[in-house]
Amino acid sequence: MRPDPPEPAAEAPNVPEFTSRELHERLDGVLGKGVTGTVYSLRGYPNLAVKEIQLSGLGRISVDAIRLELATISNLSHPGILRYYQIVEDEGLIYIVTDRHDKTLERFLTEHRRRKSPVSVAVTLSIVRQVTAALAYFHGVSDAGAERPVRCDLRPANILVSGDGEHFIIADLGLYRDALWSESTFAGTAGYVAPETLLRNEASPASDVWGLGVILYELATLRRPDFLGDREPAEVFVDGWRPYLSAVADDFIKSILEKIFVLDPAERPTARELSEMLAIFDIPISELGHRYMALEGRCSSLETALNSANARIALLEEEIKAKADRIAILETVPEERSTKIASLEEALETRTAMVDVPEQELIPKSARLSALEDQCKEHLAMIKALENKFAQFGGELSEAEFSFLRLIHATRTNDTETVRLLLEERVHAGQRDEQGMTALMHAAQQGHTGPVELLVEKEKGIKDKSGWTALMHAAYNNHPEVVEILSPHEHGKRNNNNQTALMMAAERGHAEVASLLVPYEKGLKNSRDRTALMIAAEEGSFEAVRALVEHEKGLKDKQNHTALYYALKNGHLEIAKTIMPHDDPTDKDGITALMRAAIRGDAEMVELLIPIQKGQKDNNGHTAFMHALKNKHADIAALLREHEASSWTPLMHAAAAGDIEAVKMHLSDKDKKNSDGETALIIAARAGHKDIVELLDPIDEDGVTALMRAAERNDLATARALLPLQGGMNMTGRVKIAGWNIINGTALMVAALKGHTEIARLLVEKEGGMSDSNGWTALMVAAKRGHPDCVKLLLEKEGGMSDSGRWTALMRAAQEGHPDCVELLLEKEGGMSTSGGWTALMSAAQNGHTEIVGLLVEKERDINRSKLLNIAREKGNKEIIAILSES
Repeated sequence: MRPDPPEPAAEAPNVPEFTSRELHERLDGVLGKGVTGTVYSLRGYPNLAVKEIQLSGLGRISVDAIRLELATISNLSHPGILRYYQIVEDEGLIYIVTDRHDKTLERFLTEHRRRKSPVSVAVTLSIVRQVTAALAYFHGVSDAGAERPVRCDLRPANILVSGDGEHFIIADLGLYRDALWSESTFAGTAGYVAPETLLRNEASPASDVWGLGVILYELATLRRPDFLGDREPAEVFVDGWRPYLSAVADDFIKSILEKIFVLDPAERPTARELSEMLAIFDIPISELGHRYMALEGRCSSLETALNSANARIALLEEEIKAKADRIAILETVPEERSTKIASLEEALETRTAMVDVPEQELIPKSARLSALEDQCKEHLAMIKALENKFAQFGGELSEAEFSFLRLIHATRTNDTETVRLLLEERVHAGQRDEQGMTALMHAAQQGHTGPVELLVEKEKGIKDKSGWTALMHAAYNNHPEVVEILSPHEHGKRNNNNQTALMMAAERGHAEVASLLVPYEKGLKNSRDRTALMIAAEEGSFEAVRALVEHEKGLKDKQNHTALYYALKNGHLEIAKTIMPHDDPTDKDGITALMRAAIRGDAEMVELLIPIQKGQKDNNGHTAFMHALKNKHADIAALLREHEASSWTPLMHAAAAGDIEAVKMHLSDKDKKNSDGETALIIAARAGHKDIVELLDPIDEDGVTALMRAAERNDLATARALLPLQGGMNMTGRVKIAGWNIINGTALMVAALKGHTEIARLLVEKEGGMSDSNGWTALMVAAKRGHPDCVKLLLEKEGGMSDSGRWTALMRAAQEGHPDCVELLLEKEGGMSTSGGWTALMSAAQNGHTEIVGLLVEKERDINRSKLLNIAREKGNKEIIAILSES
């Protein structure tokens, strides 16, 4: 999709006038159904569609309103608004002939969500720019006349996409929504409805702008904003509410959404203002360069002017201070003069009383008194003038207000010394600005530790209009040093949206801040019942998750979801892998989270876990797919099949499901293997279906089982699967294997006979110590056949046992001449003899095994010594005789 497609021409194509009968005859397939009607294709006119509106059940007033509104909308003409070519009314139905578009913005978003493919910023802005232009036109004509519509039903399902995917058209303006909508259908689209509509059922063009903002958020994040969660609108949309937009990566889009998502409709930008704002992205690069240069020059001029104004403010502040000092001095003058006048009056009275002074002598003193009074009046007038001049400099600010502004300025500029001086001058702490913010909050917001340390004791715990504390401002803006100072004083508090400082840090991915706050605020939940860890997992904040997971692992919300669920739900697989060992670990039996979800039939969780745990097997070799089949969750098995059983034959599926009739139909495939090298026999055995195992590899007339056959051919995988079902069984007859007759033998004896050590290792726990009808054990068989690895493996379980003739494994090894086996058996079985006194040493001497005689002589030379020497002499082996004679 090109980011800036040209708008199509608005001229109407050559569309014929249809009668109601012609429309009935040409109505074809259903293209879509909505709240306001059903849309059909029109046979013979591939570029047109017909919308059918049912009027039955509506009152006369509603029907008249619909007619009026349709007449109004048919006069609209804009490339971004669906054109109504003809409106036909017939027996309780209204038909509207329009252009045909088979795709909606809702489907466009769904496709991107399925592919987990973000919509580019350029395409997002192109879509919103087109919709905004249409909306601006719509609002413009709405304002032009009282009979025009004033609002529309703006949501992705009602925005059509052209065949080339370049143009986006508003389709359903919601003109007759009040007449046709029910409470349930309105609830389904509440996510796009503005607060004033939800709270007071008020609607205006600004309400449409809110819906446009929701669409922009969806395009930017592939998620619809959930401002309400599980709460009522009146609980959420309170004074000070503001949205959290951390999921929006692009700063320009975020700035637009911040302007749109405000509670007061009057404060939202109009569609036309938004259109002009978005038009910036249509400006060619060369033009943007010129504009940039012009703006840079203007910014430079404004910066110079600002610096000059700041300098002048500083001079005025100094002059005001000097004037204030002078006023203070002058205020003392009238008091001094008044005191002096009082003294003079007292003196005059005294003199009058004491002396009869001639009248002509008193006249000068009276004149002096009048002069002093006049001088006092002049001083008072001067004070008044200075006060008036001070008021001119100070404007309407009181001294306290002016001092507060100086304090705010000092905290924001990190002027710690000024903050200290102002506090020493007893500036009233706890004052707030228009946003309800204190000086401490401003310092925390900027990350200035010095002012924070000075103010924390005086202003801790205060909240602004949004319910934010200074700690929240520090956490939101990622100032860990400030958070460390404020945490002990303000932890655990919540803002108007029921969020804590830790939740804010988690949402914004501030890992260090989160690690500082988690000891204080771990385990707390917001209005949506989510912890900070869940929020971090949902937002994809990897480092924040690492900081939080040990403290909040395993916690669940009201829907029984953990942080793992939110990581998976939002496609954050690496985060999911980090959380999984804590929230849903693989247990000692090898059962994974995916397997548990399959066992309990949790389809959503299975779908989420497939990407990171598919194909894994538990200690018994079972996959999640097999667990789903075993627990009869066919829907779960269907989800897992392509990931864990794509190479399975129909026989394998039937074997896993225990469907014996289906197994019988596909027996010809019993030797086939899947991509894991497994046969249907293995799958049936793992699933515990004895009847299907018997059907696939039956026990023969001598009692030879499938497990025994697997042991004979050294098929470890099959033997492992069959062991729980057939381990510990004996043959029922005589069987010849590798030239050896085994009577009532076991699978372990077969493995020992063939020297299959790994099979013997698998079977020894279950069959070790068992013997055949002659008392032979697997160890004796292995010793006679000369398989030292098997002898070593079986020795602990079967060493020291003897057959029905009291022969041991050592005697068999000595008889057959296997010195390595003799060495292994000597310690445990050396010195044992038959009921007739026969020993392993005699067997070795009789059969001329000189090396073995040398191994055994020390331990067995004194057992029936005379018989031993006679055997050696009879055989005439001088070397053996010499060994025995020397000993």
